[in-house]
Amino acid sequence: MKTLIMLSAIPASGKSTWAKEYQQNHPNTYIVSSDEVRMEVCHGNYHDHTHQKEVWELFEKRIHEYGAIDNATVILDALNDVNPVRLKYLSTTPEFDKKILVLFPSTYEKSKKYNGMRDEEVRVPEDVLIGLYNKFEEPNDEVLSYVDEVIEVNW
Repeated sequence: MKTLIMLSAIPASGKSTWAKEYQQNHPNTYIVSSDEVRMEVCHGNYHDHTHQKEVWELFEKRIHEYGAIDNATVILDALNDVNPVRLKYLSTTPEFDKKILVLFPSTYEKSKKYNGMRDEEVRVPEDVLIGLYNKFEEPNDEVLSYVDEVIEVNW
């Protein structure tokens, strides 16, 4: 069985931490991280957003590459914060037998605190964090129709 796990939350909510812990305890799990892809495409510059097209093309390509592996679990470690983005990945990944949406409910204050504890090079500017917090959408019925399970992680 191939499983797609989509993480969804604002920055500094624990998505990457959860993904790494899950991977340690579940063999054949692959993480496709938008942050890691950006670091790769932008030569180590996390804040370089001038190559977004290439970042998201490679992100999507990796989903399908790992999805071709027998019994793979693929974790999408990105904000996946609005329904059109969620739908894009959920509706274009028929190679997966099971799809799970993992939500990380968080307050702005909590994310701001954890963001402040990050290394400077990966810290999200406060105005951006506020904007992403305000932009976040709860999954709608169409998104939920594509998933087999919804998990809430409350750290």
